[in-house]
Amino acid sequence: MPDTSEAAAGRRGGSRSLTVVGVIVAVLVGVGVTAWFWHEDQVFATSGLDLRVYRDAARAFLDGHDVYAGRFQDLPFTYPPFALIVLAPFALVSEPVATALMYVVSVVALVLVVRWCQEYVVPGRAGPWWVTVSLGFLAGVLVEPLHATLGLGQVNLLLLALVLGVDARQTRAAGAGAGIATAVKVTPGLLVAAQAVRGDGRAFVRGGLAFLLATGLAAVVAPAATRTYFGSLLWDSSRPGGVDYLQNQSLRAAAARHAPDHAVAVWALAALVTLAIGAWVVRRHRADAFFALTAAGVTALLVSPISWSHHWVWMLPCLAVGWRCGVRSPVAWASVALVAAGIDAPRLWVTANASLLAQDVYVLLGVVWLVTAAIQPAARTPSSLPPESP
Repeated sequence: MPDTSEAAAGRRGGSRSLTVVGVIVAVLVGVGVTAWFWHEDQVFATSGLDLRVYRDAARAFLDGHDVYAGRFQDLPFTYPPFALIVLAPFALVSEPVATALMYVVSVVALVLVVRWCQEYVVPGRAGPWWVTVSLGFLAGVLVEPLHATLGLGQVNLLLLALVLGVDARQTRAAGAGAGIATAVKVTPGLLVAAQAVRGDGRAFVRGGLAFLLATGLAAVVAPAATRTYFGSLLWDSSRPGGVDYLQNQSLRAAAARHAPDHAVAVWALAALVTLAIGAWVVRRHRADAFFALTAAGVTALLVSPISWSHHWVWMLPCLAVGWRCGVRSPVAWASVALVAAGIDAPRLWVTANASLLAQDVYVLLGVVWLVTAAIQPAARTPSSLPPESP
């Protein structure tokens, strides 16, 4: 008979060798991707643009200026006042340090999002971390919303990680993630409401309180800015930029591009239908917080007047939901198509005369994903990530 102890030792040795090789691969991939983004930062004028806006606006805020009356890098600051408090640290350091800091925290957020997606798909069998890290870096280069978020210095991945990490994983603070995210960027407010649709009243209350506390803090620190933002600027959908701009991938943008004379009416009708479908999906899959909140995230992107292409970082949770539903499910195919569009989007949008499909590719596939989620049978038992240990 074979020596079982020697066989076990051999397996352990092989596992350690594989781990070492995997870590080396992850490090090489990370270094290569970081070098790629550094190269882009040197070549493209728009690299780090949003981070520069954040820094300039936060510096003006710290100096006591009216942030909403000014322009930064020739762009207006469009976030709620609480975002200025969150972004203030980036204004206190040099631009290179701020750029490196935003890149690092965004990559960490991306890796965590990938890990949580893996854990959702195969609970307890997510595999080694070096695979997660490698996948995160590769996705950051290949998938347009992730690439754009990292390249522009945007906060999208941080907010996504906040919602998935706190709410979708059903921690003790579930609901608060979306509440804080809403105080930073407004649109996640639909994810707070989704908790009520799910029937999780406690998460809904926590989300509302988190938003009120964060916004209340901003009101104490910057009362005039708070009045200005929530009194008028919040309702001005033209402030962030041209609604019909090609990279605005929302129903409002699609209506503006194809029915400019009736854009508002078309958008209102389409948004109402989409909200109804989204609410149905959230309620149908209420036992699965990850699925329900992903559906709410897609719904929010569709109905919001402005959903820049880099806001569509929700592609990753969509893919996880599709994978969990099984390769034969329509949700899986819709998820793959959505991510494939994210990979191909730069090529689709570089031409001056993009096809009708290409102009609204995220919108169309987002609607398809939501519809397939609506017909996907609900799991008999909860299938989201296990709740936080007591």
